[in-house]
Amino acid sequence: MKTLVLGMGNTLLNDDAIGIIVVRYLQSRLGNLCNIDFKETSWGGFRIIDLMRGYDYAIIIDSIKTGQTESGFIHHLKTSDLLPTLRLNSYHDINFITAIKLAEALNEKMPEDPDIFAVEVINNFTIKESLSPAIKNSIFECSKKIVETLKNKNLIEDKFELKLSDKIETEDELSSLYVEMESV
Repeated sequence: MKTLVLGMGNTLLNDDAIGIIVVRYLQSRLGNLCNIDFKETSWGGFRIIDLMRGYDYAIIIDSIKTGQTESGFIHHLKTSDLLPTLRLNSYHDINFITAIKLAEALNEKMPEDPDIFAVEVINNFTIKESLSPAIKNSIFECSKKIVETLKNKNLIEDKFELKLSDKIETEDELSSLYVEMESV
């Protein structure tokens, strides 16, 4: 099954970077162990069609600001559950659902029933290449949930585990994830 793990966000806007940071974290741990493509984007709307075209399944990671849960809470959503986020619902372009529906209407092959992991944030507007402590802690927790989802779909070996020793502890470890990686 052709699979995409797509991180959305902006690494210059504090906690809005979480989607991209989680994808980079997962790529560094899973990249050589599986046949999964890891991509990242700061854009939504029509560009989503180009990024997701041709995949059978996708996991999308982004920040979300509902104000209903604590910072760092990880929402596991389906497209039917979507709440507005900066890129999943765009003011200058079409929103995520509309892009998916448009692609389907154009007979584009798009992932069926993607899983969306949205990390609750408070600060997604301050220009700062760093994450707040609660969001930094969610890198590991969100990644564990994604690994479990991939295992449940038989996309990675059942024996693969993220260990507590894999958790990002220092600012240097976090800073290393801000260095752009090549998308597979």
